Amino acid sequence: MIAIDGTAGSGKGTLANNLSKKLNFDHLDTGLLYRIYAFESIKNGKKKQPTKINFNKWFTNTEKLKCLRSEKISRLASQISQSTEVRNTLVNYQRNFANNPPKGKGSIIDGRDIGTVIIPNAEVKFFIDADLEIRASRRNRQLKLGSLEYANTIKNMRKRDIQDSERDISPLKSAVDSFKIDTSEIDEIQVLEIALQYIRKRTDFI
Repeated sequence: MIAIDGTAGSGKGTLANNLSKKLNFDHLDTGLLYRIYAFESIKNGKKKQPTKINFNKWFTNTEKLKCLRSEKISRLASQISQSTEVRNTLVNYQRNFANNPPKGKGSIIDGRDIGTVIIPNAEVKFFIDADLEIRASRRNRQLKLGSLEYANTIKNMRKRDIQDSERDISPLKSAVDSFKIDTSEIDEIQVLEIALQYIRKRTDFI
């Protein structure tokens, strides 16, 4: 099991996806679980836990997943993540995926409390971060926003950082045994190679 935590826009999802392809491990983006909850809550016209959701059905529809990357969904997902009821429900799903990956080889889970709460026994843990301004630029490009939206993106990401790190339930923080990677000045290929070098030293995965 590989646990990857980090701040919004730091590149943790990109690293998780690249490692998944390299190692042929199953990847779960736990942030998508909360975004799906947020989407379903908006669809139901209420900001609380919706009825039971078929996550597997969502994950098989890549086109539908694209609608989850809006700033509105991001803000609501962060609010929903503070709900004890929601988090307890999703913990079981995440741990089951980690311990029973679909392909049976290995799992890579990324989020904000993976190495500290979800799978603290993971063989490898990473914590990914980058300067706020750089993360905001990446998010702007991801959402295809103009330069006029940059200041607002920084504001929203700074607020998200505070919400994630200061919440009472499973706050964002680096596990004591996490390997930290700052992605501010390096690209995704370099990040992947740094991660692979660390994995080679720590395990016999590769």
